[in-house]
Amino acid sequence: MLCSILRVWGPMLAVALLFGGPKTARAQAPAAKPVAGTSATAALRLDSLDGITRILTAADFAALPHQEVRATGKDGQAHTYQGVALADVLALVGAPQGKAVHGEALAVALVAEAADGYRVVFALPELDAAFASQVVLLATARDGQPLLAESGPYQIIVPQEKRPTRWVRQVRRLRLVRVPA
Repeated sequence: MLCSILRVWGPMLAVALLFGGPKTARAQAPAAKPVAGTSATAALRLDSLDGITRILTAADFAALPHQEVRATGKDGQAHTYQGVALADVLALVGAPQGKAVHGEALAVALVAEAADGYRVVFALPELDAAFASQVVLLATARDGQPLLAESGPYQIIVPQEKRPTRWVRQVRRLRLVRVPA
């Protein structure tokens, strides 16, 4: 029985221990005051594999190519989310893309962190158009309106997932990491 438990939960436990233990599984707490809008102070920290940090401001974000995705939100309703493909944001810090995602690059992961400490992990191929048919979006708006403070200023939208547990709201940091052997 222990073997079957480890076979099912072992990989998730390993990721949780690798990226911060129990904090990884903590549920996101609701924000105190929902206030619409993306402010000029909505900075997003991007950490490259080389240890270089870049702060992405709202103006930098606005200069990137924008897209829309349609997805069912946690409220069970279909919404149109506007933002930038997460892969385009990661390109700003030199994340491998396209044909460069092979060999050692397949052991690179993205850790997305929220304001409340909630964290999720994505493998690079999940975010790359050369591998995945969906666009994982870093959204700033829903149905043409800026995200509320309880969700924004940035929220990750993964449209084809059956459960929106990796829809990180209030994203504050995107960190590329090498998964150790």
